[in-house]
Amino acid sequence: MGVNLTLMANKGSAEAGRSVYLSVVNDESKKPMELQESFLMQLIRDNENTEIGKKYGFKDIHSIQEYRDKVPVCIYDDIAPYIERMKDGEKNVLTAYEFNHMNTTSGTVGNPKYIPMTDRQTQIFMKYNFLYLNGLKAELLPPEWMEGKIFCTSEGNYSTLDNGITVGCASAKNAEVLKKGGDGAGNAAQMMRAIYTSPVEAMVPEPGTDTKYLHMRFALAEKNITGMVSSFYNMLAHLFQYLADNYEMLIDDIEKGTIDESVKMSDEVRESVLAQIKPEPERAAELREAFAEGVDKPFLKKVWPNLIYLNGAGGDGLAVYDKKIKERFSGDLVHNLYAGVTSSEGLWSVPAGIDTLDNILAAGSAFMEFLPVEAGDDFSQLVLMDELEVGKIYELVVTTANGFYRYRMSDAVKVTGFLNKTPLVQFMFRVNKTISVALEKTTEMALDKTVFDTADELGFTLSDYCVYPNSDVSPGRYDFLIEPGVEGTGVSIEELKESIYKHLCEANPRYGYAVDHDQLTKPEVLILQPETGLLYRDMMVYRGANPSQLKPVHVISNERQKKFFFRLVEE
Repeated sequence: MGVNLTLMANKGSAEAGRSVYLSVVNDESKKPMELQESFLMQLIRDNENTEIGKKYGFKDIHSIQEYRDKVPVCIYDDIAPYIERMKDGEKNVLTAYEFNHMNTTSGTVGNPKYIPMTDRQTQIFMKYNFLYLNGLKAELLPPEWMEGKIFCTSEGNYSTLDNGITVGCASAKNAEVLKKGGDGAGNAAQMMRAIYTSPVEAMVPEPGTDTKYLHMRFALAEKNITGMVSSFYNMLAHLFQYLADNYEMLIDDIEKGTIDESVKMSDEVRESVLAQIKPEPERAAELREAFAEGVDKPFLKKVWPNLIYLNGAGGDGLAVYDKKIKERFSGDLVHNLYAGVTSSEGLWSVPAGIDTLDNILAAGSAFMEFLPVEAGDDFSQLVLMDELEVGKIYELVVTTANGFYRYRMSDAVKVTGFLNKTPLVQFMFRVNKTISVALEKTTEMALDKTVFDTADELGFTLSDYCVYPNSDVSPGRYDFLIEPGVEGTGVSIEELKESIYKHLCEANPRYGYAVDHDQLTKPEVLILQPETGLLYRDMMVYRGANPSQLKPVHVISNERQKKFFFRLVEE
């Protein structure tokens, strides 16, 4: 019997991560402020001779309070000129740490942000993301997870500047090792092939490639999948829906070893993928049996009987997709490992366990301050980790190893408890996605609750939704664009309006006050065509957006989004 490379690779990752997981849970959680001070003071000493360090007198900073007194809170626009110089290859501007890559992420109005990925920040991601996560799985999941492959939806591209700095998706750089082969890339390529199902043509796609097909085609061919990983649960939901809509075509291709002519990809990509597949009539027969009863009931465990967990960002802000996955695809038979609060700018928390939305603040990953959301721009109300109160919601202000100092993230978290002395938090919403037409400040969390409660009350399946804060009318109005399941809502628009209005007043009493005092009018409701959310994602990918970073649009915030969604409203 040959060596089980998948088991070997997963075991190696689990053992490497176990000590990190236990250290974070049992040791670091007991001394968060000691870790916070140590992280900050080391960062200050390492960067005191940079341009930013000289500007704010890092040499004279010897305490957390002195740092907070000398360095102002900033947003991306404040440091964008420095970032541009760093893109041009200039050193010691915001950071003394070496870097050769910049992550890109969407700005608030669609302009890309460039985030330096320093060697120090890479070490932090490795510890608190990769190693911690594998250690958590080793400790808390059934050991059988190590015996199967992972369906990873990661994909993206990057470019290389003349000075050698790469710009784009960091995961795409990692996936590139697959192109080099086992001999050229060594153990890294072998490990990735042993663990992940998707081919490099899906992970680092050429423009115009149907990556949904490639991801799902290779995942379906692999029966022994124990885990599925995505940046956000909306990506998993979209791929499962794609499978539900196209399983017959996919199974035919698996049986024959072909790629259906309707699938979009270049001739070169098609030829490369065809060289990696072969006819698999036995697996096709298993899949036809799995789908014998159709897709009306959860089918993931029928297709992949050894599936143990899903991993990605879920919960508030993505709850509609989390709920859809449980109700339509996974049922209660698959564990959920919800990701911590992470972004291109840094990492702030790690999962506290399995099937819980609670996260442990990672005190050694960044220096963190917390602004009560009701404080607005009053930075005098910023507090530290040891001053957080259970039940309160705070906006994150962070200092990281990639050259961001007291950077306003716009991520809001709620404190749910403590592990020893370290706060537990849940991600709640993006502060800059709050609707405030008449100073009513409706959060995305309140919008989620409104549409969920409406769907539950009226008895229809909610596939997706978005809201346009309509200030073109007077008084202003919320336009709810609802995407129901294929069976529709089964109720009238008037019933939808009344239910949404009632539940929105419950979720945000200030909204009801604004309507009662003629500052807002009652909401309008429109129905979106099926799979509108998926179509928007595909359009953005076609325009060059990184699929791994695409969050769902629940608050329409620019003209492009407005035109797209309103054009897909049903008559």
